[in-house]
Amino acid sequence: MESVETLIPDNEGNHLVVVLNFYDEEQKSDTFQIPSEFADVDIADIEIEKLCLDKPLGLSAFNKMCRWLLDKFIQFPNAVFSFICSTDPLDTNHSGITPEQYRWNLFESFYLRNINRLNKFGIESKDIIVGPEGYQSFARVFYRTAHAPIIHLVIAHLENKYHLE
Repeated sequence: MESVETLIPDNEGNHLVVVLNFYDEEQKSDTFQIPSEFADVDIADIEIEKLCLDKPLGLSAFNKMCRWLLDKFIQFPNAVFSFICSTDPLDTNHSGITPEQYRWNLFESFYLRNINRLNKFGIESKDIIVGPEGYQSFARVFYRTAHAPIIHLVIAHLENKYHLE
């Protein structure tokens, strides 16, 4: 699996590590069962980690991350990106909300701030809930209209992947 990554500072002493993990040709045909007419589509998982877990992360890092991801979508015009919110523990000041819901709310707010830019480049998204009852998380697939016929295959993979982890 090939990857592209960046280290994004928040200008307050912490960083986000953002990685696009691209599936290889064999994985696209065997795992996703992508039809031959879509064999040239790049499929990547977005992985996001905070470098210093014990330090807060400034919001500027999330804005930079959104710009970097949009730049990558432009760089890879034939790509589909997917993201699943982590269910790892998370210290927040918001009691009564699960870590994955908190992360989803945060990323949703950045998504909504960038929706006009995404639309400008013809980027659409599909939201899904993955996992069994009581262990659910949120996921989003970003794609262009030309890739819409295979998005159900990417979503099926995300649902299966979440059950296997």
